[in-house]
Amino acid sequence: MWPWGLSPGSPRAFAFAATCVAVATVFHISVGTVRPETVVFAPYYAATLVAALLGGAAAGILAMILGGVIAYWLFAQANWDVALFTVNNLDNWVLYGGSSVVILWAAVSYRSLLQWLREEQRKRQLLTDELAHRLGNTLATVQAVVNQSLASETELREKISARLAALAATNDLLFKSDWQTVSLRDILIGEFRPYGSSRIHWEGEDVQCPSQVVMLLALITHELTTNAVKYGALSKPDGRIDVSWQNVDGRLTIHWVESGNLLLTPPTRKGFGTKLLSSAIRRFHGQVETRFEPSGLNCTISLALPDRCRA
Repeated sequence: MWPWGLSPGSPRAFAFAATCVAVATVFHISVGTVRPETVVFAPYYAATLVAALLGGAAAGILAMILGGVIAYWLFAQANWDVALFTVNNLDNWVLYGGSSVVILWAAVSYRSLLQWLREEQRKRQLLTDELAHRLGNTLATVQAVVNQSLASETELREKISARLAALAATNDLLFKSDWQTVSLRDILIGEFRPYGSSRIHWEGEDVQCPSQVVMLLALITHELTTNAVKYGALSKPDGRIDVSWQNVDGRLTIHWVESGNLLLTPPTRKGFGTKLLSSAIRRFHGQVETRFEPSGLNCTISLALPDRCRA
């Protein structure tokens, strides 16, 4: 469906072309009362262009012919010979016809390009939707395999299932952004949503993160949030999490600070999640520093973004 429901070659398209010529004629008459020397065909160039753009080539041709006829019979005979084609007025017809053909070609080319772009966008959207559907099914299948394979290891099964759920949620953000960038705030909001916002505060100018690091940031946030629920600030009624970040020259630094007199004990060994994230963040020349203070966990994540983020 084209603008205003005008299909090329339809009666509505031809009616629209006639309307464009009528409007051009009214304009010509109005201007002619002020400036009689107005160029005879000038208003009908615009009529041809608009008719061709919105109604197609046939509508544009109709507007060109109607405009030429009306311009001759209403405005030209006072200055031209009565005969339609003579040596004296041939240059006017050549100029009008040649200019109108160029206008028609440009308008039809633009319409064809626009139609191609719309079709490509439609195909792209179908492929994206199909990819999202298949990826969702794949994650669901992986989760089912994990649940069956680790049926006797409840804690490990729950950890892996939660990580898969975090990846699925992040995939949804990426699909909505057409795999371009995702807001850091959106990643945090998605992870913190189950726990409310009264004890979680963040500060920083929003950053659009490239798709290459969105998964990593989502997993980091998920691991920190999960540990906060089990052992840290979110495990205590008066616990609090403060998240702040800065993006300086393409390097993102995130500060995660938990408080509430948690009296945390530093772990004696690195868990699976810590090892996984430490390994993944090296791809982006990043590092994770954690300090277990009496008030709670203090963690700083720093990594170089593949592309400069937009604040």
